Amino acid sequence: MKRYVTDQIVTDLSEKVVLLTGPRQVGKTWLSRNLFPEKETVYLNFDNESHRRVILDQSWPRDTRLVIFDELHKKKNWKPWVKGVFDVEGIRPRLMVTGSARMDVWRKGGDSLAGRHFLYRLHPISIAEANRELGMSPKEALTRIMDVGGFPEPFLKGSKIYALRWRRSHLERILKEDLLDLEL
Repeated sequence: MKRYVTDQIVTDLSEKVVLLTGPRQVGKTWLSRNLFPEKETVYLNFDNESHRRVILDQSWPRDTRLVIFDELHKKKNWKPWVKGVFDVEGIRPRLMVTGSARMDVWRKGGDSLAGRHFLYRLHPISIAEANRELGMSPKEALTRIMDVGGFPEPFLKGSKIYALRWRRSHLERILKEDLLDLEL
């Protein structure tokens, strides 16, 4: 499913670093990994130890179309680090930073990425998006959103029972991980 921000992100990546935020499980990683063919994309998740070493050593391949830094906000001083990479290397390869809860508070001081980035916030599936991308009537889309919500996984499954289980797990993760993480 093509998301509503896809075309603009691809356009903006040719000029700036793209920062993509949004709630957990809204599809940020999926969207970023599907912008270009897999063989032309390098995906690095800061939560993965071997990926983290590549990030810290700045040893990712430079002959790729896109480098995705997922969960980079967990790196101390990530903003000046991205600024330095962009200032030295420019827009080749294209750079994208994705993350959830703490990335939304990136504007709270520190070194600015002004003039070097475009920020997007990905939202759950809307009625218009379900209509355009999935061929659902507005009434069908609204009913599905009311029944299972707009997050891609439960929305696409369409099961009320699955959506309830998914929501419980999702809420627990937000309360235990994201809110505690913001506190620290």
